[in-house]
Amino acid sequence: MKAKLIVFDIAGTTLQDKEDAVATAFSKAMEANGFEFNSSDIKSVMGYKKREAIKMLLNKKKLSTDENLIGRLHDTFITEINDHYRTADIREIDGISDLFKKLKNHGLIVALNTGFSRSTTDIIINRLKWLDDGLIDESIASDEVAYGRPEPDMIRELSSRFEISDPRLIFKIGDTPSDLLEGKNAGCGKTIGVLYGTHNRPELEGYPHDYLAEDIEDLTNEIFSNGS
Repeated sequence: MKAKLIVFDIAGTTLQDKEDAVATAFSKAMEANGFEFNSSDIKSVMGYKKREAIKMLLNKKKLSTDENLIGRLHDTFITEINDHYRTADIREIDGISDLFKKLKNHGLIVALNTGFSRSTTDIIINRLKWLDDGLIDESIASDEVAYGRPEPDMIRELSSRFEISDPRLIFKIGDTPSDLLEGKNAGCGKTIGVLYGTHNRPELEGYPHDYLAEDIEDLTNEIFSNGS
């Protein structure tokens, strides 16, 4: 079955995160409020809605998950990550614009979904000009739905916006376990993990997926392998 909608994650999938900007912002937010977490703890919550990710981290150490505390940590994280993306030399994954163009030329809808907030998402999209240049059709952020990854709310909302009733016509692409679980839970026709982001093959292969792509060329070939 051919796809109609291709849904990409952002950080680590379409946007380079070589400086570990997301993990660094998490660490700074935690440290500013008196908490410390190691890199593996933070890596384990990549891709999740950020309020949920904070709650997961606090639960790991059996710390208070009071909503006021979570809100304070989240506000600090948003300040850190937005400041980074406003000022840093951010770059897309090499070749991703060419892939977007190829998908659009084949009549496919290209959308982004993310564990980021709307404010962070807009900074990234505006700086990289993906929407201005007509490379993507839509985006959705985790704070625009009731539940973020691994729940399917974002994908279902996108399918509603484009009047796609059959989830098998949607391909989901991402670099984290939560991306793969989201694709599975949404019933996507194909769920593809990418190995050039935050997680390697051993870290992703235990999660539901149809394919793990080594690079953009590999990803492109897999998307079009069924004639999409």
